[in-house]
Amino acid sequence: MDTEPLDGLCDSVLAAVMTSAHQHLLSLGEDGTVLSFLPPDFPLLGRTREEVLGRKLDTLFRANYVRVFDGRDAWNEIVYLEGIDGRARPFGLRRIPPDRDPFPALVPGAREHLLVNELLIYGALEDLHERTLAEHAQELEAVNEKLKRQTHKLRKALEILESRNRQMIKELNLAVELQKSLLPKAYPATPSAAFTHRYIPLAMVGGDFFALSKMEGDRVGVLIADVSGHGVAPAFITAMIRSLFDYLHPREESPAEVIRRINEEFSKIVNTDHFVTAFYGIFDFEAMTCTYCGAGHPPQLIVHADGSVTRLPSEDPIIGMTEDCEYHDLRVPLAGGDLLCFYTDGVQEARDARDRMFGVQGIEETVIRNRNSDLESLADALITGVIQFMKDPVFEDDITVVLGQVIESL
Repeated sequence: MDTEPLDGLCDSVLAAVMTSAHQHLLSLGEDGTVLSFLPPDFPLLGRTREEVLGRKLDTLFRANYVRVFDGRDAWNEIVYLEGIDGRARPFGLRRIPPDRDPFPALVPGAREHLLVNELLIYGALEDLHERTLAEHAQELEAVNEKLKRQTHKLRKALEILESRNRQMIKELNLAVELQKSLLPKAYPATPSAAFTHRYIPLAMVGGDFFALSKMEGDRVGVLIADVSGHGVAPAFITAMIRSLFDYLHPREESPAEVIRRINEEFSKIVNTDHFVTAFYGIFDFEAMTCTYCGAGHPPQLIVHADGSVTRLPSEDPIIGMTEDCEYHDLRVPLAGGDLLCFYTDGVQEARDARDRMFGVQGIEETVIRNRNSDLESLADALITGVIQFMKDPVFEDDITVVLGQVIESL
C-alpha cells in the first residue's frame, strides 16, 4: 500500500502526543495487514513506518498476549513484542472497534485499530528484576563455590579426624589390653584364705586396679588403688604404679615404705593433675595380723564372723600430693572366718534418687547380711545391692570389689 489514509494527521498534535507517550496506533485490515501506522516518524521496536505498512502484523513481531481486566467494562491486554534485537518488551494494548468515530472515515476497511504504548516503568521493573535475578544467581554461584571449597576442606578434615580416630582406637585398644594384663590371672595359692573380685570399669579403660601377691611364709599382699580420671592416661598410670609395686613389695616388709616410695617416684614422673588413692595390706595368716597403710583411700573392712566390723581407715595423704609425704603402718588382728572387703570409691559413692550415697554403711550392711554365703554369692549380692540402690542402673565411676575370707583352721 503506497499511501496511508491518515496522512493528514502525520503532523498533527495527536502524533506529537503519541510520540511523547511512546504510543503507536496501528490499523489492521481483514487479513491482519497493517493499513495505518502512527506516528509516522517514530519506529516501533526498530521498525519504521515504511517497513510496517502493507505487511501482516504477525510476520513483523513475535507477540505473546496476556489479557488484563481493567476493573470496569472492558479487557485490556499486555503484549510482549519481540523487536529486531530479539528482545521482548512489554506493551499495553487497547483494541479499538473499527466503527468508533472518527476511524471509519479515516481508515476505511480496517478490521480493528490497535493502540499500543510501551510500558517503560513496567519494563524497567522487569529489567531490574532480571538484573536482580542475575545478581542473585551470581551470588548463589559464589556461595555454591564457597560451599564446594568448604566441603572439600571439611572432607579433608574428616579424613584427618578419621585417621586420628583410628589411631586413638588403636591406642585405646592397647590400653585395654594393658589394663587387662594388670588384673590377676589367678589368686594367691594359700590354704588360709580364699579370694574373688568384681571389676566394672566406667569406660573401656578405667583408673581402678588391684593386685594380690603371695609373699614369703603364709602371707598375702593386697593392693587396691584408684587413679583419678578415666581413659588412656589413668590406664598408663596404673601400669606404672603396678610396675613399681611389683618391684618394691618383695623388697620391703613395710606397707608404709612401699607406699612412700611409690609416691616418691610418682611425684617425680607424673606432671599432670592426676592423683592416686591406695590401700596396701600384708595379711599374715601365721601371726593372724594385718599390717596396712592407707593413702587417702576409703576405709577397707574386716567383717567378723559374729557380724561386728573393723574399719581400716586411711590416715595418710593421697599419692601425688608432694614428693616427701610420710606414711605409717597400722596393724589389726585377724580371726578365722573373717571376711576381708576391699573396694574403691565408686561403690561407696553410688547415689539414689534423693542423692544419698550408698556409703560405707551400705557396704557393711550388705556384707553382714550375706556373710554366711560363699564368696562368689557375696560378691554378686554386693554389686546387686549397689545397682538396686542407685536411681539409674548406670555407674558414674569405676566399680572394683575384692573379697577375701580367712579360712578357719580345724
